Amino acid sequence: MAATSARPGWELSGTLPGRVAPTCLFDSAGWLGRWATVQIETFDTVDYVVERAAGDLPRQVLPLYTVKFSPFWQGYELQTEVAPLCPGPIVFAGSVYSMYTKRGHVPDDLVEGAFQEAAGRIARQEASLLVVPNLTDEGVADWVRTAGEPAGRVLLDLTYHCELSGDLQEYLHRLDTKVRRDVDRRRRRAHERGLRVRLLAPDEAEPYLERALQLTVGTSDHHSWPALYDLPTLRLLLSVPGSVTALAEADGEVLGVFFGFRHGDEVVFLTGGVRYDSLGRYSTYVSLMYHCIEWAHANGLRRIEWGRDNYRFKERHGLTPVQLWGLVYAPEGDTQTAGKAAHMHRFLSDYMDSSR
Repeated sequence: MAATSARPGWELSGTLPGRVAPTCLFDSAGWLGRWATVQIETFDTVDYVVERAAGDLPRQVLPLYTVKFSPFWQGYELQTEVAPLCPGPIVFAGSVYSMYTKRGHVPDDLVEGAFQEAAGRIARQEASLLVVPNLTDEGVADWVRTAGEPAGRVLLDLTYHCELSGDLQEYLHRLDTKVRRDVDRRRRRAHERGLRVRLLAPDEAEPYLERALQLTVGTSDHHSWPALYDLPTLRLLLSVPGSVTALAEADGEVLGVFFGFRHGDEVVFLTGGVRYDSLGRYSTYVSLMYHCIEWAHANGLRRIEWGRDNYRFKERHGLTPVQLWGLVYAPEGDTQTAGKAAHMHRFLSDYMDSSR
């Protein structure tokens, strides 16, 4: 990859600007400020490509992380049997933890700034590659138009969302009749058997973090991935503005948890877990999901971002998939990385096709 020339439309900063114009949760000041301190991903550097604006106007920001280790990225590498994709650190334009469901359009100035800075780091051998994760088709088009064709395009995952209007009953009536009846039956039986679901503020959720961690780690183990979260990271998530935690309990036992964030008129659920041996008796996942949908309606929210994986279930329950692409930019002539990226794409695409 070759660096482009600088234009006056962007600048690189080691700190967030005073006012950020977010396009989604994951490029908001609240999220970016917290994620810069996380230790689950090991950073060499944390910087921000910032669009220039007159005066004190809010500015869009694209985070640029030089990452030595990321469990999330390693999960993809291990799953596709390419680990490691490259021998040195990787520059990520946005953390791979951030499922950029609304990070579609990316301004040309931000793309150019991130690409130029990453190319400089690679030329100085401070990093091996630039990876731009979790782009929609629109975001891919912006990057390719401005930065050129990458060495590889990898379909990393599918993420799901639903639009809300009216109330829960209106939502349920959009589902297939068999699915709707099954949901009603499962929720009723779970309640009769003592399952209770609550939405907790950060201070209320804090005492449950250790048990919640066991559930998120159990979900990673279930999918043969490394543990994607630890206790400090979950505690950090509670400090993000808008944090809300859905908790499912029965007989004094925590059976399921979703970590979410209110942002504008939507709520984003980033991670969670359930006790798999509770699914048969309590339909824990279904109970959590539909309680959250009911809560979102009651609180005037208009969209729920549900995140990745569990494809067949989510589509059966009326959620809409969006493709999340990863673009891999490598030094010119690096055919080995191009070959590994192509293999990652084939492997993950086949996995998603067989799981839907």
